[in-house]
Amino acid sequence: MNLELGLNILLVLLLLPTVVYVALLQRRLASLRADREAVESVIERMNEATRRAEASLKGIRQAAEQAKVTLDEPVTRAQALRDELSFLVQRADAAGERLAGGLSSAGAGGATAAAPAAERPRRAKPANERRTAGGGTGNGSAEPAAAPETDEVRSQAERDLINALRNVR
Repeated sequence: MNLELGLNILLVLLLLPTVVYVALLQRRLASLRADREAVESVIERMNEATRRAEASLKGIRQAAEQAKVTLDEPVTRAQALRDELSFLVQRADAAGERLAGGLSSAGAGGATAAAPAAERPRRAKPANERRTAGGGTGNGSAEPAAAPETDEVRSQAERDLINALRNVR
């Protein structure tokens, strides 16, 4: 019997820490279950925030596409106008260089500011002043009228530029 009693006492001594350990484990599991509910609520809030963000991104994409469609036409027109203006500036530079070359060669040839009126270069009158009802130059001279400039040859930008320059005078 002694052996049986000793084994029972040993078994009780070993079961006592096991019971304490099980009680601690039970408390930890209970706190994990409570935390699980909190984690689930956080996950649900994250999912809702993700859905709202996706909806916002969809709206932003649609707004960007509408802005692109709205701005494509004006940008294309602006680029075309830029190209036309660049061309006109190049032509104006070339004409200015030709004019400056003509003036410098006239100055080198002995022409002065006191040159007779017949030898001075004449300032071209605008097309609306050159033409009169009779088809002449409007000054009664025998000079032929300058060839009429057709609007068909000029681009819209050139016509607009010419009209703007006329309005400035």
